[in-house]
Amino acid sequence: MQIHQLLFMDTLAWKWISISGIVFIYIVAIFIILRTLLQNRNPSSTLSWVVVLVMLPYIGLVFYFFFGQRIRKRWIFKRLKIRELVKIRQVSDSQLRALQNVNDIHDPQVITNLKLIRLLLNENSSFLSVNNTLEIYHKGEEVYNQLYKDLKTAEVFIHIEYYLFEDGEVADHIQSILLDRLKSGVEVSLMLDGIGSRTLSDRYIETLRKAGAEVHIFRPVRFPRLTSKINYRNHRKIVVIDGAIGYTGGINIADKYIYGDGDLGFWRDSHIRIYGDAVKMLEAVFLVDRYFVTNKFDKTPAKYFPSINFQGDKYIQIANSGPESSTQNILNAYFTAISSAQKSICICTPYFVPNESILMALKTAAAGGVDVRIILPGRMDSRLVQYSSRSYITDLLSANIRVYFYETGFIHAKIMVIDDYLSVLGSANFDYRSFYHNFEISALIYDRDVNQKLRKQFQKDKQQSRKILQAQWKKRSLLDKLKESVSRLTSPLI
Repeated sequence: MQIHQLLFMDTLAWKWISISGIVFIYIVAIFIILRTLLQNRNPSSTLSWVVVLVMLPYIGLVFYFFFGQRIRKRWIFKRLKIRELVKIRQVSDSQLRALQNVNDIHDPQVITNLKLIRLLLNENSSFLSVNNTLEIYHKGEEVYNQLYKDLKTAEVFIHIEYYLFEDGEVADHIQSILLDRLKSGVEVSLMLDGIGSRTLSDRYIETLRKAGAEVHIFRPVRFPRLTSKINYRNHRKIVVIDGAIGYTGGINIADKYIYGDGDLGFWRDSHIRIYGDAVKMLEAVFLVDRYFVTNKFDKTPAKYFPSINFQGDKYIQIANSGPESSTQNILNAYFTAISSAQKSICICTPYFVPNESILMALKTAAAGGVDVRIILPGRMDSRLVQYSSRSYITDLLSANIRVYFYETGFIHAKIMVIDDYLSVLGSANFDYRSFYHNFEISALIYDRDVNQKLRKQFQKDKQQSRKILQAQWKKRSLLDKLKESVSRLTSPLI
């Protein structure tokens, strides 16, 4: 057989292989499209998957493998008969029944937010507690110094849950305290996200384990470099000490919250320390997450929910959400809070990629005369998210919503302050990932004093930000507008 015949046969074979490959890819893509449609997902997300899988099937399948698959749903209060967690459910149910009759409620901090409180009681079993004190921190160094002091006082247990836990001075200091507490017989349990804490050294983890600590990795992955944005991450930040002291908010365990981070500079974030009954809900969330990882519960859980002889005055609810729950609790809480606003809404978030309901709620509030202001980062750690976030600015400005770019470093705080009494602070961003895909936690605080303190910090952040003017924003380059539009199409997916 001559050379030209061999080349012809070889070319023909490769052509059939290529055609077969394309047909196979489209068959798989069609199967996934049908599966996605039958899951009745968010319409924007479903349409985005259909477009990507049809137009770019090879890339679409890769995206779907990392971002599109759902996990099996399960919720602890409906599956387990653990005494202390059942008590939390019972307290929530009894409060919900009591709030049906508001004749005996006179505190404006509660009465003005009754709809939101009922929502969280009903959907999230999030009881309303008043026996609390609360401290707010806006710098990493401040919260770490207090955390060190509290960890040293632990006598029974320390439970820690973080998305990002990095090697460095802060982590080393915490490890030193934990090792000391372990020697004194204190139970130490850490839960770290498999993606967010992927760079934490094995030596760090093994040192704690050898000393008797439990260290659990939440959904570990084998190819972290390829899955830095994979779905269903544990984005929560929780510390519970002896069931009485709790921490939550946006600050992770990393030196960059003290020393900054390269071109991004100083990380401006916020965190809260709670002393009181609201800590019980933080602990319940931790135990749920630990069960998710280990499938086990302690046989004597009562020690995690001690009675606290204390008379505080801060009304707090702890909301948590994740892909395992049947409702998007934090999304619903945000929507209800925004829709209920009468005077003002102040939002600070590093990632602003709202779904249609949140965007419409903000625009409707502004149209109704509510003063809506949003602070976003001037510099971000993700170009794709940055362009996606900025694609909404024209809509916001057109709705008379004031937008500011923070320019003194990178603002990572997740805060919402509404009217005179409601404040929200936690781990959840204003984006699809926090609303639908990640495990998140937020504290809703019904208190005038806390509201004023966070509003004061918002004003300080605003002074370090640049106001975006509509006329100037329209003049940005055509290339930037194109990047924003393309990025916005992928926002429901990533």
